[in-house]
Amino acid sequence: MKFEHLGTAAAERIPGIFCMCDLCKQARRIGGREIRTQSQALVDDALLLDFPGDTYCHFINNKNFDLPAITQLFITHWHSDHFYGEDLAYRMDSYADDNPTHMDVYGSEAVQGFYERAFFLEEHYDYDKLTYHALHPGDSVTVTAGNGRTYTVYAFEAKHGHHFGDCLFYGLTDGQVGLLYAHDTACFYESTWKDLAKAGLKYDYVSLDCTQGLTDLSSDVHMNFSDNLRVRDRMVKMGLADSHTMFVCNHFSHRGNASYERMQEAAVREGFVSSYDGMVTNIQPPAV
Repeated sequence: MKFEHLGTAAAERIPGIFCMCDLCKQARRIGGREIRTQSQALVDDALLLDFPGDTYCHFINNKNFDLPAITQLFITHWHSDHFYGEDLAYRMDSYADDNPTHMDVYGSEAVQGFYERAFFLEEHYDYDKLTYHALHPGDSVTVTAGNGRTYTVYAFEAKHGHHFGDCLFYGLTDGQVGLLYAHDTACFYESTWKDLAKAGLKYDYVSLDCTQGLTDLSSDVHMNFSDNLRVRDRMVKMGLADSHTMFVCNHFSHRGNASYERMQEAAVREGFVSSYDGMVTNIQPPAV
């Protein structure tokens, strides 16, 4: 399974829009992996995770990201750095010409409200081009992407937003490898741990929210790197991961007190990897 982090930042990006902090000024000066756009990820160039305001930027800057051909989209939650519905509405025939494909969009009922708003603003719907499917924590769905490959996707409740099931994160498998994409969320609810165990997947790649970076800041909507370590340890203890699993910290804020270089140094010491925009991993199943 090919997995690409198209963007790896929190909402305000790095450098933060309008920000003059030292880390943001350094990011502008150095460039490269210090520049982070809003978080989004792509599976096998065919299944898309989240649709932030930076989607167009990712599409323009990545020749492997064939956005018009994407037919399966999973949204974690309703914040605009994860779902910018006004741009998604431009997939309708009245805007996009000569695209014969249909897109299925999945997310919570809260996201559906923002999805409906985008089309309300357009005063038009195009059901031939887009269909929304509401998911709830514990649900699973099997989809076939535009590459012809089939994926089973599991929805888990994220500890984020208004804390009533409005935010999700996802586990998915192609039958060979397992991927967990856990953004945005604080350390998981006990009910979520139960749903993870019930899904029965063992994960080869785990991407964890690390918005608070290397700070000691405790939050009920995001994690720091110390939280990532606790989640990793519990996953291993529960048999959801093992020494083969690649753990990645992702979704960074400029207020997390960590440049890419500093975050990567801390991550490597603990057997993690720090993500960066454009990072591609070919996830391999464990050796038999």
